[in-house]
Amino acid sequence: MEQVKILLDLQEIMTRARTVEEQKRRVPLEVADLKGLFEEREAAFLAARQEFEGVRQQRRDLEREIEEESDKVEKAKAKLMGIKTNKEYYAMLKEIEQTKRLNTEREEALLALMARHEEAEKRMNECKAELDEVSGRYHEQMVDIDARMASYDREIAAINADRQRKGASLDKSLLRRFELIFERRSGVAIASAQQCACSGCHMNLSPQLYNMLQRGDKLYVCPNCNRLLYYSEECEGSEAG
Repeated sequence: MEQVKILLDLQEIMTRARTVEEQKRRVPLEVADLKGLFEEREAAFLAARQEFEGVRQQRRDLEREIEEESDKVEKAKAKLMGIKTNKEYYAMLKEIEQTKRLNTEREEALLALMARHEEAEKRMNECKAELDEVSGRYHEQMVDIDARMASYDREIAAINADRQRKGASLDKSLLRRFELIFERRSGVAIASAQQCACSGCHMNLSPQLYNMLQRGDKLYVCPNCNRLLYYSEECEGSEAG
């Protein structure tokens, strides 16, 4: 029966269309995952760089402070020879010693800052390497995704053209009915009758209906699932074997 062959071809075409459309629908999720990973690595790098720059600035400030205070000490030492009174002399010595003591503390703090500076720089470089790796992968995969999307669009257009061509050879009411069943019955609108049962829902068919199906003179429907039914000796033989 020619109609059955057309309907089976159409079912295969529509199934393929579903598969390709589902593949295309999943692409935005892939893009979102890639973008999320890229943004995560970018945020980690920016935070690491901010930490590095903050520590570097603290180190520079402290180095400058130590240098300025050391200059003060040297100038104070130079002034010592010109001081006339013991009171002023000892006051100046006290100030020099206090400044030197504070500078010793500053130098200890500077050592700690230098260690933090190295760690922050190392962390920043690690984050940069991770970002570069993900960035390269992100752009590479986006190129692949763009190519796949274009391929899906071309395939869907070809499938739709094939679907229209096949559908045009059917009666419009039969086509609408077929499409409605296809949507409601998980993509199986026409099913074979095998061993006196519908292969779509597996319900037994009456002997009378089965005999009519075997004559193959018209389309019948399954009384249980409403799928279009056809009889195929090939399917029957395959099931029996």
